[in-house]
Amino acid sequence: MVRSRSVVSILSGLAVFAILCRAETAFAQPSGQDVATAQALFDEGKRLMQAGKLDEACPKLVESQRLDPAGGTLLVIALCHEAQGKTATAWAEFGVALGEARKDRRADREKAALEHIKALEPKLTRLRLVVGSQRIDQLEVRRDGARLGEAQWGTPLPIDPGDHVFEARAPGKQTWSKTIPVKGEGATVDVTIPALEDEVAAAPVAKVAPVAPVVAPAVVTTVPPVPTPPPPDSDASGARTTRLTLAAIVGGVGLVATGVGVAFGASASAKWSDAETACPNGHCRAEAARKIGEDAGTSADLSTLLFIIGGVGLGTGVVLWLTAPGVGGANSATGASTSKHGLHLTPLMTRESGGLMLGGTL
Repeated sequence: MVRSRSVVSILSGLAVFAILCRAETAFAQPSGQDVATAQALFDEGKRLMQAGKLDEACPKLVESQRLDPAGGTLLVIALCHEAQGKTATAWAEFGVALGEARKDRRADREKAALEHIKALEPKLTRLRLVVGSQRIDQLEVRRDGARLGEAQWGTPLPIDPGDHVFEARAPGKQTWSKTIPVKGEGATVDVTIPALEDEVAAAPVAKVAPVAPVVAPAVVTTVPPVPTPPPPDSDASGARTTRLTLAAIVGGVGLVATGVGVAFGASASAKWSDAETACPNGHCRAEAARKIGEDAGTSADLSTLLFIIGGVGLGTGVVLWLTAPGVGGANSATGASTSKHGLHLTPLMTRESGGLMLGGTL
């Protein structure tokens, strides 16, 4: 409720100041682009104030005063800041406007400025900066980023209500910072700067001497040369393989022939026994008996022939096997025997019989 009455009072005063400003600007002649811009900003600022948009109005009025300073504009700026609740700022601006009014011999403005100054003085919130008894060389104190000289310490000074950031720093000390709410009409708020703590020195980094890499002694290992085997005699190996293959074939044929000869011999023996029974003393009484005798003779002849072939095949196969290079004492390169002792088989064939004869030296 108090704030509403204050705003209404300020707006009423604004109307009076607006009339005074119009009278002043009516006699003023435009002197350039800055003057025209300042007038436009001033008009826009007044309109925004009447609409209650103080946060937009005050910056425009301040910019207008910068471009074209005027006592009337300064009074309107003070009214805008007072409406915002910035009592210390408005109180200071009314004081400056009072001086300008007296200089310009504007009694109306002087009266208005004095009335607002007297109304604001009991409402001012003051700040007293208290620094500890332990003084620090080169101590620096700041409020909202602005430095507060040592002359300001300990004296209650007007300040706009609200939150303010205080900071203290000194060489070799840790920085102290704190946000403190400052409020209360007519109140004096003490802000105490504590003793600053020493900075924590970083632990020195120990320098480690470089360590030379350890090089292991070289180990020399002597590998004995691997003897290279003599190249195989391809001709002797081929001859040996051929000889052994031929020996196996011939020996196989002889073995088969011998087996068949045994079969025919057994058949001939049986038929011959039947023929002797049917034909005693060679006299056959019937044709069938005589046929049995002939068959027995044929089987006997075949058996004898197969035995001869089988014996020759077996003997030849054995001879080929034993005389192959590298077998039975034969030299691998020349095929000649390298031993003074050896055995050999010689095929033996006659008109009525056949066989193998074993011979050699020991």
